[in-house]
Amino acid sequence: MRLETSILIISFITAVVLGMMIIPILKKLKVGQIERDDGPQSHLKKQGTPTMGGMIMIITMLLIVTGTYVFLIFNNQSEIAHKLLPILLLTIGFGLIGFVDDFKKLVLRNTKGLKPSYKMLGLLIISVAYVVYLVYGLKLEIETYVPILKQFIEIPIYFYIPFAILVILGTTNAVNLTDGIDGLSSSVCAIIVTCLTIIGIMQGQMEISLFGSVVIGAILGFLMFNLHPAKVFMGDTGSLLLRRSDFSDGIVFKNAIAINCNCLNSCIRDIICYDSSGLFQKNRK
Repeated sequence: MRLETSILIISFITAVVLGMMIIPILKKLKVGQIERDDGPQSHLKKQGTPTMGGMIMIITMLLIVTGTYVFLIFNNQSEIAHKLLPILLLTIGFGLIGFVDDFKKLVLRNTKGLKPSYKMLGLLIISVAYVVYLVYGLKLEIETYVPILKQFIEIPIYFYIPFAILVILGTTNAVNLTDGIDGLSSSVCAIIVTCLTIIGIMQGQMEISLFGSVVIGAILGFLMFNLHPAKVFMGDTGSLLLRRSDFSDGIVFKNAIAINCNCLNSCIRDIICYDSSGLFQKNRK
């Protein structure tokens, strides 16, 4: 528990320092938030706020997880260290695809961004590599917890692999639906990852508790700049990154179906926030 706390604090400080360095660069590049004109008029003032802030979390995770990996190796905990890598690679891989999409839209001024077919192909390749490595490389058990039945069921491996991949791809947009409102996506993700990290600590799954501590620190550090009035938004870079960090933790817990519910919860949360903000805007008039 002491190690997790130290990692969380170091991750938080790193994210804050990186935020102070990266946000001015984003402003200089004029990488601004684009608001839809069919939404509440109060949101239009966010137009131009720097986005692609997910870079802060990507770099933080890379630095701190790498440092944690080296620390574990030198302390004869190589088994736990090696289990951190697939979780990191899935998370960062999705984040980088989001970065390419944001970069084309906001820096290269290509309004279409990354072609959906290319984007999905990249996500598919990363998802397949991740699930295959978990099943065959780390010998992860293929039992899956079904909340309705309140029990684990063992899915045949030739069904489990495509099922897990389908869940990964099907929940891809669960976070970016809530991005664009000050502090919303980052605060929600902080709560979700904290919950998973606590479960990891209770179950003695150190790779989950360590990685979760890194992610929590990175999110909270980013949140310092994302609170109202937001100085930066995460963009697809951060939303894809955080969604995968949620799921990659969850699938190791063997509860892919439960994690899939986060997608629905995020969608419902987004609809409530959208409608509420519109209602308050009408009341002001």
